[in-house]
Amino acid sequence: MKIITTIKATHKPGLITLLMLALAMPASAALYRWTDQNGKVHYSDKVPQKVSQKGHIELNENGTKKKVVISAEKRKKIREQKLLEIAQSKEQAAKKKQQDLKEMRDIQLLNMFTTPEELIKVYNSKLEMTEESINLLKARHKRQSQKLERLEQRHERSKNAQTKEALGKKIDDLLDSLTVYQQAITENYVEKEKLKKEFAENLTRFTELLTLQKQAQK
Repeated sequence: MKIITTIKATHKPGLITLLMLALAMPASAALYRWTDQNGKVHYSDKVPQKVSQKGHIELNENGTKKKVVISAEKRKKIREQKLLEIAQSKEQAAKKKQQDLKEMRDIQLLNMFTTPEELIKVYNSKLEMTEESINLLKARHKRQSQKLERLEQRHERSKNAQTKEALGKKIDDLLDSLTVYQQAITENYVEKEKLKKEFAENLTRFTELLTLQKQAQK
């Protein structure tokens, strides 16, 4: 049996009222309290479906709070707030990581070099090595391309099926080899561009650090 009583929200229910409700309900039944849109407080052994998503309170037999069920709207706001806090935390962590990396790079620059000329010399050496690697790979790629051209000509002229098949396998192997060389050449060009960018950034930052050191010594 459903039992409902309504009390104005500005008044607290007396202990007698709650005891009467508790006695009128089965021993296993729960007691709930909620406030409607007009400010009236309701008590019942069931929460109506139309207000179930608006929040309510489950009570103990003596009328004290046992469990608070917050409204769907409030749950949504809590989820949104948590997501916002997580996003802010990730952003702060990313900023701190960037700052730590910047400080580490500054320390490395000051430990590795004493003058801008030293830094320029080191990076020029790296760039020269990368360029040499590119030229070497290009030369090998060219030789393999020339070899491929000769094999393709022989394959075209050949009338023997077995010879033609053997030449076809060699051509396939050369094509694979050329693909590998071309990929290596591309990777070296990418590395060269990265080195050039890093060179410019580090030279600028190292010059700034030297200026800051001189200002601190004055």
